[in-house]
Amino acid sequence: MKHIPHAIKAVLCFYLLSAAPGFAQNSPDPEDPVDQEPRYILDAVVVTAAKIETPLRQVSSSIAVITADDIERSSQNTVAGVLRDVGGLSMAQAGGTGNNASVFLRGAESSYTLFLIDGIEVNDAMSPGRGYSPAHLTVDQVERIEVLYGSQSTLYGSDAIAGVVNIITKRGEGKPKIGASFEGGALGTFRSRAGLNGGTDSYQYAIDGSFLNARGISANALGNQEEDGYRNTTVGGRFGATPAANASVDLTFRFTDGRADIDNGAGPDGDDPNRVNSSRQLFVRPSATLELWSQRWKQTLGYSLVDHSREDDNPVDENQETASNSTFYARLHKIDWQNTLMLSGGNTLVFGAETETEQGESESRGRFPSKFDRRSARMTGAYLQELLQYGNTLFATLGVRADHHSRYGSKVTYSIAPNAYFEASGIRIKGAYGTGYKAPSLFQLHSSFGDSTLQAGTSKSWEAGLEQYLADQKLVAGVTYFDNTFDNMVGWDSETSSYKNVFKATSKGLELTGRYVGIAGTSLRAYYTLTDSKDHESDEQLLRRPRHSGGIVLDQRVRQGVDLNLSFRFSGERRDNDFSTWPATPVTLDGYGIVNVAANWKVTPNIQLFGRIDNLLNAEYEEILGYGTVGMTGYIGVRLGNSGY
Repeated sequence: MKHIPHAIKAVLCFYLLSAAPGFAQNSPDPEDPVDQEPRYILDAVVVTAAKIETPLRQVSSSIAVITADDIERSSQNTVAGVLRDVGGLSMAQAGGTGNNASVFLRGAESSYTLFLIDGIEVNDAMSPGRGYSPAHLTVDQVERIEVLYGSQSTLYGSDAIAGVVNIITKRGEGKPKIGASFEGGALGTFRSRAGLNGGTDSYQYAIDGSFLNARGISANALGNQEEDGYRNTTVGGRFGATPAANASVDLTFRFTDGRADIDNGAGPDGDDPNRVNSSRQLFVRPSATLELWSQRWKQTLGYSLVDHSREDDNPVDENQETASNSTFYARLHKIDWQNTLMLSGGNTLVFGAETETEQGESESRGRFPSKFDRRSARMTGAYLQELLQYGNTLFATLGVRADHHSRYGSKVTYSIAPNAYFEASGIRIKGAYGTGYKAPSLFQLHSSFGDSTLQAGTSKSWEAGLEQYLADQKLVAGVTYFDNTFDNMVGWDSETSSYKNVFKATSKGLELTGRYVGIAGTSLRAYYTLTDSKDHESDEQLLRRPRHSGGIVLDQRVRQGVDLNLSFRFSGERRDNDFSTWPATPVTLDGYGIVNVAANWKVTPNIQLFGRIDNLLNAEYEEILGYGTVGMTGYIGVRLGNSGY
């Protein structure tokens, strides 16, 4: 933690500089809609907690929201980079940009978190645990990111027992707008982006594309450290039409082609000059919405197509006499029907049904050939949730869900989440309890390491919190205790060298949060999480989860058109294993602190200069034993027009 005192000094210097006489001009900008009114925290609207637009005051489960303004001010260009500044969420990446990234929400396994993009479930059915790595996901056209904590199986099914990360993209509006951006900097990085959006009351459109290329760093921090480059091409769009006053149709699509140079692992002999990991992802969702009974009954019918194609290609080189190649293919088809019924007294009923079929196959060629013939599984579920409201003080959410899986049978889950807000004192008391389940993946069921008799694991999750709102609800401080239990989960059984229902774990702890949102471009958020995550069998901390983590993000308008962003995050010691030995040797990774700083200057309404410095203090650290991390780097760019980032 030796970098933390320096980071605190950087925060103080940043704040004092922004407040210096003659430098800071925190008067509202009449041309900036953000400056025209204060942003009241409890009046913010989220969609992930109940699958419908819901004021934050009615949401009991903990939720973090990253807005488009937050993303633009940070100048980060990947979702993985943005998520690093979210409380209760830690990340471990096997090298630089584009390498596999595991997301641990409140200490849970990475595969226990569901990722959504505009309602599309994008988890990879052929990853070992059916998880999702955001390594290739760019921030193109992202309107907001909502991170919902705790078991959410009642609404979202199997993959959401730790929580949900929901990425929501922008809709077009108004006159046609064309925008572009160009960015370059350290490690041979160059990124270009172009977009078009617009719309009327009858139709909307937004399309965006970007290209990112970087020379990169060595994924292996212990070898000769040859550069492992990265390339990403992404195209996405969102279209809508309103053919009648009570009917609308929407279409979302996103295609990503990512190519990352990787190594053979950590260690002196791990470097590889020509090994490449490629990932192609296609997400498509058309949907139609009909509103009846004077808009009191809203129903949406949607279809999702998710296609993952991955390849690990390792040709012959001076260190490898035999070439190897592995391919993984997964596809998901899903149909969902959701109904929202507005009842009397402000109460709302959300109910629906969904069915999905997933397919997967893989093949490995080389020294250890194997083949996973195409397999499939089908899951069908129905859910019911009621949002109760008693005046402007008491709120509660009750839900139940039933699912049937073609391989292991049926599961029922339920949840209850009450909260009370006392306006006179500004105190909010909240709580949530939910059960969940995690279905075994196709890989765990049918690969050469799998077992077709595997059952679904189960979970129980609860949290209780207290929040204090001040300054007319623009300032909030909160404390939350959480407790998650995972039982009979699918895990690796070293005795049989296969997957079995053997994994049991708990993850519990305490979260402290604070946020201030005001006028004139000023905002501050701070977070700290104490996480105790343990494997029941070994009674050891789970790998790569810090016991202590936290950070602070400060946005400050220093003069009209000029915004500064400063973020500091720290991670305490983490347990890892040295897999170069057999059996693996336990090790402890040192804690670290990272300071990033970014600036945006709106030169004209259609020209904006931006830049950022990552790892300002050049901290040396490891997220995974032996894998490289990026030191101090700088980037600068320009945005033209106003169609997005």
